[in-house]
Amino acid sequence: MKKIVCVLLFVALLASLSSCALFKDNSEIRIGVMNGPTGMGMAKLVADAAADENSNYSFEAYASPDLAIPELTKGGIDMLCLPTNTAATLSKKLDISVIAINCLGSLYLVTDENTSVNSISDLEGKTIYCSVPNSTTVPIINYLLDEFNVNANVECVSDHDALVAKVVKNDVSIAVLPEPKASAALAQNNKYSVDLNLSTEWSKVSEEPLTMGCIVVRNEYLKENRRTVEAFLKEYEASINYIGNKDNIDTAVSMITEAGIIPKAPIAKKALNNLYGSIVYLDGKDMKSALIAFYNAIGQELPDERFYYDK
Repeated sequence: MKKIVCVLLFVALLASLSSCALFKDNSEIRIGVMNGPTGMGMAKLVADAAADENSNYSFEAYASPDLAIPELTKGGIDMLCLPTNTAATLSKKLDISVIAINCLGSLYLVTDENTSVNSISDLEGKTIYCSVPNSTTVPIINYLLDEFNVNANVECVSDHDALVAKVVKNDVSIAVLPEPKASAALAQNNKYSVDLNLSTEWSKVSEEPLTMGCIVVRNEYLKENRRTVEAFLKEYEASINYIGNKDNIDTAVSMITEAGIIPKAPIAKKALNNLYGSIVYLDGKDMKSALIAFYNAIGQELPDERFYYDK
């Protein structure tokens, strides 16, 4: 009798634990979405969640990583879209994993009407203005200059909007801007044009793509909700594929603006047109090899192996 009671108690305990695990594995996912290309692929998922009263996703839009990272750190959000270099740096201080790449290159070299740049070689002896000193822009342009054996002067201003203002005022001849800032700048000054897509230039010297955007998860959440995270990744891939399909551009622009990822539809549409081929989904081994190549190229300290999630 005692043995039967013990067995029954053990079965009851297993059932209880399974029930708890199931509850955990269906918990809400709180997702931080960054304005701009890093967040654009999430737009359909945001729209679908808004239309589904049973959705277990909640979203918060952020203008910059500096505003979002404290929320991830304290557990206010479970996942966060980030620049890939920021994710690697953050992994040294916070227990996170990168689960997917969501955006390749989004950098464009724009020039005024008196300047023509057809290749990186044409930048010899010129001054190039970049924005945000700690972003990936400067190491990316420096890598390209080195690979093409070009000597140029790289100047950096405080933020993207400061560089946009310089373009609008005709204060610079050559600037490197990400989307949607490049489109916003050209919309205000039609004397400038896009001369180079830096993703194209990158592909000439690297076998791996330029990987600028990703999504990370807190490992504490991942450990308790692995099935939920894997289900999310399938839906996220579908969302990215939808937004990245040119046939869906009008609906995609509407979703992007409604989610607040890029507020103005004309800028969102122009930026999305420029980003076709860059709004992509990569995970597993493809994600890892692309990120390691990118980090090595820009001189980023490599994260620990456990940083790269592979289901």
